[in-house]
Amino acid sequence: MSAEETLVVDDQAASIWHVDRTARVTRLISGDPKDPRALVLVRDNGRNSDFIEIEGTAHPEYSARVAAVEAASPRGWEEGAGAKVDATVIMCTVGSCDMLEAAVRAILAQKHHRFTLVVVDNAPETGQTREKLASIDDTRMTIVSASRPGLSRARNRGVLAARGEVIVFTDDDAIVDPNWLTAMIDPFTASPYVAATTGVALPLEERYKPQRWFESRGGFPKDMKPRVWCAGDMPEGLEVLGEKGEGGPLFPITTARVGAGVCMAMRRDVLMEVGPFDPALGAGTSTRGGEDLDMFARILATGDVIIHTPDALVHHRHRVDEAGLDKQIRGNGSGMAALLTKAIIDKPSVLGTLIGRIPGILNRIKPGGARVAGTDDDVPGSLTKSEIKGFLEGPFLYLSSRRRNKLVAPSRDARAADPAQGAPTGASGGDDAPASSGERGAPEGSSDT
Repeated sequence: MSAEETLVVDDQAASIWHVDRTARVTRLISGDPKDPRALVLVRDNGRNSDFIEIEGTAHPEYSARVAAVEAASPRGWEEGAGAKVDATVIMCTVGSCDMLEAAVRAILAQKHHRFTLVVVDNAPETGQTREKLASIDDTRMTIVSASRPGLSRARNRGVLAARGEVIVFTDDDAIVDPNWLTAMIDPFTASPYVAATTGVALPLEERYKPQRWFESRGGFPKDMKPRVWCAGDMPEGLEVLGEKGEGGPLFPITTARVGAGVCMAMRRDVLMEVGPFDPALGAGTSTRGGEDLDMFARILATGDVIIHTPDALVHHRHRVDEAGLDKQIRGNGSGMAALLTKAIIDKPSVLGTLIGRIPGILNRIKPGGARVAGTDDDVPGSLTKSEIKGFLEGPFLYLSSRRRNKLVAPSRDARAADPAQGAPTGASGGDDAPASSGERGAPEGSSDT
């Protein structure tokens, strides 16, 4: 019997729905219409307007609350403008996730056609990844191996195998929407300042208490408005792409509101410019997180912007057991502290900035706040204690991980000569050297003039 089969369904379980009011399409994503709660993604012609909770029902399309949701705000980019942009999707896995095949098939079913998929096997010795994907015969998919553990190393291996202009990331425990890739790519065509995009990660299910508790404490960012994220003033002319994002007291040192690694995309030349994901951060290391937020911060430091697009949708399956959730929350704490430690090491003057922002930080984490305790009364206080423990141990974990995992990218010649260094056989040479921010133009298909 699996661990999930031994779990008891939450007495506050929720069904999850998509309701496209304009197209008049209602779709049940998970759960039972008889569940006491319903979580509804309200859409208008495929554009996401809001994600709301109503009473459980078999017909959420008739809900007055669904009808009252304001229509999706205009987008500052042309829908479908990125149709000619070549992309590479990267999914990293250790092969143990029972959703792996479904997650891969959802990617291969994308309406955007110009893409390849690189699946990075971060535990090739087990053979699980290739076994679970053996039934998929699609020339767009390539499986590469990354023997050393760690999500950052796996992502770096995937980047080296990527050939698309835009590199898109998701996880093996997430199901992407059919229009996900289109929505991730289109904003890149609006301006050469757009270096990266992020989307929305909604729950795939809320059947068990740990899944509800995760959402109660905030879950993944799910802003339903287009946002422009930048470290300073917004570049002129980008106001049409969305409101400027407000990142909290530690922004842009930390970038938790910008997005999450389960739904992010970057220009390939930007990744070549800012360098690889930090192998001292992320799942599979002692720090257990932070590699995606670190990358966001480094991209923003170039002066370019990150666009949050609410139409790029993934459904993520949250932890179903309390032990797994506790580990995740503790990793959130250690990953955040690791990020701050790295920032201070890389730029000691940051310490003065952090000290000056302590009042704002304390106000955000004051006892009783939803960010700390969650919005539901039954969220265990032990989760907050685990997050604090993780935060306190984070600096030491990062220093230890940093010593074991040097952030040194091998030379292109070395990678081409030795595929074990991370590059696929036949990697290109100097023709794809990184471009500076000022040299980059918009990708093919850009509407920018």
